[in-house]
Amino acid sequence: MTSRTQPDIRAITRLVPLSGNLVQGRSELKINPALAQAASELISASRNHYSPAEGVGELREAVAKKISVFNRIEVDPKAAPLQLMITSGATAALIAVAHTYLKGSSALVFEPYYPYHRRILDELGGATNVLPLRGENLELDVDELQARCREWKEREHLPLRAIIACSPANPTGKVFSRPELEAIAAVCNEFDLLCIADEVYEHYVVGDTPHISIATLDGMWERTITVNSFSKSWNISGWRLGYVYGNASLIAPLNNTNNVFYVCSPTPLQLALAQVLMSDPNYYSALRDKFKSKRGVAVESLVSAGFQIYESGSAFYVWARIPQGYGDAVEFNQMLLSNGVAGVPGGAFADSDEYQDYMRFCIAREDDILHGAFEKIQKAVAEGNEIN
Repeated sequence: MTSRTQPDIRAITRLVPLSGNLVQGRSELKINPALAQAASELISASRNHYSPAEGVGELREAVAKKISVFNRIEVDPKAAPLQLMITSGATAALIAVAHTYLKGSSALVFEPYYPYHRRILDELGGATNVLPLRGENLELDVDELQARCREWKEREHLPLRAIIACSPANPTGKVFSRPELEAIAAVCNEFDLLCIADEVYEHYVVGDTPHISIATLDGMWERTITVNSFSKSWNISGWRLGYVYGNASLIAPLNNTNNVFYVCSPTPLQLALAQVLMSDPNYYSALRDKFKSKRGVAVESLVSAGFQIYESGSAFYVWARIPQGYGDAVEFNQMLLSNGVAGVPGGAFADSDEYQDYMRFCIAREDDILHGAFEKIQKAVAEGNEIN
């Protein structure tokens, strides 16, 4: 565990105006009109009551089709025991996994890591082990992965039970390559570990490294629980809709937690999403193109202000080293806040001091907000340079 205080993402969010908010990892783009209309009609038609804990059949069928098209995995939405569940966002799926499988044990996370991957386990009787990615390109050291997994698997207290593979990753946007995923798969098979595949950002891949679902690799279907969400890709983080799928022996037990903790996901919102989810075959390609353009704007603006950009291969976040001449990212972000704009200091995502001069910027904003926010950053840096 880190001994220093990590930056609080939600606290920073409350300090910055919407016009400069590049902080919290949520999409603030407008809702799809067809989705909004469907939800309004279903609510007006009084489709507002309990639904099955595992999700309405209509949405599970639509999600199964999506998984087939984009992940090349065939999931039966009507299978009993369950292979697929709708959850209250990806977070609810992660909570169900932690409560069902990880109490009294631990999971490996790769640094820089998503804080909730740690927090959920800490709250539910488990723990995390942190394995740093190495160098400016955030590469996986396969020998280190194997050695640490062997060490953590064999210990008596909180033995290793799972690897959390988040690709594209929050906060960096890193897209794990096939050799890296194969190395993770090999270690999972060697040490009999679960793989929790967080694929929330799969539709934001814009680089040369394609998104690969680790569940498709040899021997991984039997040990992979894949978690995903509609919050980002459909701009509906407040709706709390996500899903989890995999081998029935792993997925079916999760519904006990899902039922007790959440009862069901919002019924009319599930039904609305079911109507539109696969109605436009170009939806996700258009989303990718839109974010590729947004990333271009962000990178150009940040480079001109003196940042060094990590070429992540994806485009929901930009991970960047702050301009030279500043103490660290916390101090730098305080300066940005005084100018009405902010991101997240890299220390929020790490135990080590390796990322104290890095920041994460969320670019899921309308274009006018995005342009205005980066103009504020450029101005703040320019004025800071004049003072220095």
